[in-house]
Amino acid sequence: MSASRPRRRRIVALAVVLAATAVTAAGAGEYAADRLIHDRIASAAPGLGTDLAVAESGSALWDVARQQIPRLDLTSDDATVGRLGPVSVRASLDDVRLGGTTPTVGGTTAEVSVPDQAVADAVQAAAPSVTVDAVTAQPAAGTLVVALGPGGVAQLTLRPTLTDGRVAVTTVSATVLGRPLPADRLAALTSGLARQTAHAYPLGLRATSVTVTADGLRVRLAGGPSPLRRQ
Repeated sequence: MSASRPRRRRIVALAVVLAATAVTAAGAGEYAADRLIHDRIASAAPGLGTDLAVAESGSALWDVARQQIPRLDLTSDDATVGRLGPVSVRASLDDVRLGGTTPTVGGTTAEVSVPDQAVADAVQAAAPSVTVDAVTAQPAAGTLVVALGPGGVAQLTLRPTLTDGRVAVTTVSATVLGRPLPADRLAALTSGLARQTAHAYPLGLRATSVTVTADGLRVRLAGGPSPLRRQ
């Protein structure tokens, strides 16, 4: 056997080892870059929850190296938006820049699906003195009917609206055993709902539309340039 043949085999084996090492290092670097981006978004918008997933349009390692990300797609099914949660969020962040003292995002769009139960929880938190039995969406009317008390003896009909870029609710009617609720009791019951709108949304987002669906609410939001400050 030629002496050069074992030598060639050793060279090939060494090349394979070096290639495998490079691939492993690149994979580890990509994972670390992925985590850095994920953690930055999570710290800037903790309301997106522990189920947050972040997807880059290209290589995370390359994006981190040049400190600029053309687009990030976010998904979460246990987010909190304002006082509503858990809700499902699908969002896109454009022109994310990681350089400088404070990272920034050039613009954001999002769609939030709010289930009936999240609405019920928000009403319960706003009016802890009563029991929320159920929430029924009425898409055709654009309203939500909240059944209060044992067996839903009282009913509160709410209409979602937009106020200063946030989702608010207005009371359409309130009845107890089919009779209108007195004005003073209605005011006491719904005063907490007005305070629910005071909580700002993350990433500079503002609500642009709210729609009643068969399952609850669908909210669309948009935001312009905004810092990605740690919360």
